[in-house]
Amino acid sequence: MPDHLGAEEQKHLANRAIPALLMAGYTVNCDPEVFDEALYQQAVHRLQARAARPAPQQPAPASPPAHSAPVRRTP
Repeated sequence: MPDHLGAEEQKHLANRAIPALLMAGYTVNCDPEVFDEALYQQAVHRLQARAARPAPQQPAPASPPAHSAPVRRTP
């Protein structure tokens, strides 16, 4: 944790990071004095909501106009 954060800010940041770390496959050991169930659950719900929303899709690039051969007309 960054040293410039206060104890409560560090606690909040740690609890918000735990679900993402677990989902990424990390093993997380957290001191029981730091762990806050409510903050952890909020972070879990945020991750679930983010995962449920489809990612915004970029529009397909416009294809260049097709050049066709000139039409021949006979009289």
